[in-house]
Amino acid sequence: MERYDFCVHRGATFVKSLLIKKDGAPLDLSGWSAKSQVRPEPDSPDLICEMEITIVPEEGRIRLRIGQDVTARIPAGTYAWDIRVTDDEDAARYYLGGAFLVLPSVTQ
Repeated sequence: MERYDFCVHRGATFVKSLLIKKDGAPLDLSGWSAKSQVRPEPDSPDLICEMEITIVPEEGRIRLRIGQDVTARIPAGTYAWDIRVTDDEDAARYYLGGAFLVLPSVTQ
């Protein structure tokens, strides 16, 4: 699993797009699923939030989203995240994960 850190301001919409490649070309993600969560620590049973997932199979793209209403409720701090991807043969993999930094917002 590669480390990839994310950062969002409280009250802002978080959107990231991940491109999954194999041998340098976008991988067809037809029949794939994904799940991504943010927790205080990697092994914590406490869930901070779950990301909304959209898969664009023909582009090899996975889009992650957390709405502003959700990020507004997350206290500023550093959390852990990862993404579990399950392919069309039901094999699960963790491609990315890392720190999820929530910054305090100043402008109201």
